[in-house]
Amino acid sequence: MSLACQIHEQIGRGAVFLDRQVDFRWHPGSAFESSELQVSHFKDLVTLVDPRSAYTFINYLHENGRLYHFLNAQFASVLRAEFEQYLNWAFRRNPLVRGGETVREIRYDSEFRVRTDHAVLSARDLVVGIGKQGRIPSQFQGWIGRNLFHSSDLLHIHPEVRQKHVCVVGGGQSGAEVLLHLLGGERRPASITWVSQRENYLPIDNSPFTNELFMPCFSDRFAAMSESKRKLFLRRFVLDQDGISERTLRAVYQALYRHEFLEPDLCDIALRPGCNVSRCINAGAGHRLTLQRGMGDVEEVTADIVILATGYENAVPGFLEPMADRLEQIDNELVIDEEFSVCWDGPRDRRIFVQNANPGQRGLAGPNLSLLAWRARRILDSLLRRAPCANPERPGFISRTALDSWCDTPGEEMGSGI
Repeated sequence: MSLACQIHEQIGRGAVFLDRQVDFRWHPGSAFESSELQVSHFKDLVTLVDPRSAYTFINYLHENGRLYHFLNAQFASVLRAEFEQYLNWAFRRNPLVRGGETVREIRYDSEFRVRTDHAVLSARDLVVGIGKQGRIPSQFQGWIGRNLFHSSDLLHIHPEVRQKHVCVVGGGQSGAEVLLHLLGGERRPASITWVSQRENYLPIDNSPFTNELFMPCFSDRFAAMSESKRKLFLRRFVLDQDGISERTLRAVYQALYRHEFLEPDLCDIALRPGCNVSRCINAGAGHRLTLQRGMGDVEEVTADIVILATGYENAVPGFLEPMADRLEQIDNELVIDEEFSVCWDGPRDRRIFVQNANPGQRGLAGPNLSLLAWRARRILDSLLRRAPCANPERPGFISRTALDSWCDTPGEEMGSGI
């Protein structure tokens, strides 16, 4: 969508963007009413590369007659529901975008041949930006169904939780939002167990100097690091993108307070941080989970419903399968160059760009909104065979040598995993 908006305003033709959705939906299976962005609303489709664009979030508010109301409401963070409305607004007003077009396969024969349900299109270059898929850890594979599923499908499945025993696995933002969703409904479970491999339910680091890691200049610095340094960096700074927002943590704690002191006996809630789910087996209509704390204590939890808030992972889209053996991969990522073009064995003037799928090569901001507009601008510059537009932003305050030394200095790694 970001690239579509930039091409529409700068060129106006020569490209088409296909989406299988008729209306743009943003994480529809987990779009809870209270969910908020974890980033500034300036990190929209275009603002950080062209604040004068007609596709900015601010212009969306203006054109819909609610800019003053938005200011008066003094939201600490934008509600995801409103940001989805903004994305759908941009989706509908862009003539280069075609909704309701499911891509079935893409082949290469002097040109890329894109087959949808309705047509076969030819293209000189491809850009793939379909996001990630829910990560299902190995101990849960084989059990996926209506009573054990990834959190991204929660609102699609709408399980009957009333008087059921529910286990939420995963201690990040998604796990916290699932807990609040379960507690906020009229049909509350009999019990909720919230399991996290991390030693506590930890906040996201959203401090000013940490946010320097989400600037374009750092993305390029990260790409220049050795592979071993990049892996160490991602482990050590995982909470810079994968923690829980403080507002959500506070909301969870307040919900626990109400249930403990003001609304007793409505739902039993058990928090299990510092636990790994080592085993999952079928138990009647539900599942029995074995929780292990380090190499020691073991606990068994039986749940009617298991919700996996276990994050997301890359996967080569099925429609690229005809070319999959021609695409270079490393650690479940397609290998890209500095322009986000995939390394493959085809002609160098026929390129496949990928968006939001390379954190191992481009850093923490790889899969999120922070550098969305900048990534799209870099791809557009490459498509037009022009030098990247000059970036008016000054480099970050933290020196390059200091950033490089972070990966050489031994230090405690913040928690990771589910």
